[in-house]
Amino acid sequence: MEKYVENIKGNLKNPLFIACLVGMALMVIGVFLPVYKISFLGVTESISYFSNDGKLADGIWILLLAILILGLHAFDKAKFACIPAIISLALLIHFYTDVKDSTSVLGTQVGSFGIGFYVMILGTILAGVCSVLVGLKNKTN
Repeated sequence: MEKYVENIKGNLKNPLFIACLVGMALMVIGVFLPVYKISFLGVTESISYFSNDGKLADGIWILLLAILILGLHAFDKAKFACIPAIISLALLIHFYTDVKDSTSVLGTQVGSFGIGFYVMILGTILAGVCSVLVGLKNKTN
């Protein structure tokens, strides 16, 4: 266990790894922020990606994938951390297409995507790209 903690501590000197940590943090934070907002007759309703009517939503998968990315860095397998990032990105794209299709009325979009959606997209891309770069840098050293 100490070896894995040392891997993380050793990577903290690498600016790419710090950027990857920022990306993972954005993934986690974005899950709890509003991902979609609908306004109707002066009433605004926000939807979170973590819970939907008291039940867990798909955001739990984003959280688990962010933890998996960190775990792969701990096991010194940073180049494989792009796989959970790609899966996370696929989940977010699937969410986007589902919401876009279900909230379109007569060609007009009802509501708008919230800050949480964009934060998760940014975090996923940042974590994935930086993970690959960290893996390539570790391979050359």
